Amino acid sequence: KSIVGGVCGFDRKDRKQETEVVPLLACTKQISSHTESYHFSGIKDEVDLILSRAAVFRQPRIVSSMTICPLHRSNLGLGWSRGSNTRCRVPALLSNHGKKSKTWPKCERGIGKSEAEIILQKTGIFLQVGSGK
Repeated sequence: KSIVGGVCGFDRKDRKQETEVVPLLACTKQISSHTESYHFSGIKDEVDLILSRAAVFRQPRIVSSMTICPLHRSNLGLGWSRGSNTRCRVPALLSNHGKKSKTWPKCERGIGKSEAEIILQKTGIFLQVGSGK
């Protein structure tokens, strides 16, 4: 069963354009420089990062049977990028941004795993781990 929708494919940065699907537990790349560059916490390894960015905050019992294609691994893992949007993405309901001066502050750091889970529970809005705060 897929937890993330969309069309599978190759990582756009891969010159060989390999499309081999691998077990999720085979995702063991070092993530510390990625988590440090986006200033977020609560992620222990690449599998945890991928699952958290798919709104799965606790490793499911079936994780050993889960697989991932190169495109989704890149998009949810180390190839993920905040993009050019630098404004804080925490919903106004929780942040009170924009109420006084009608301006929205820039993000200072990425949200962590626990923050993403709390925002989803309280607002129904999912922000990927690393999105700006």
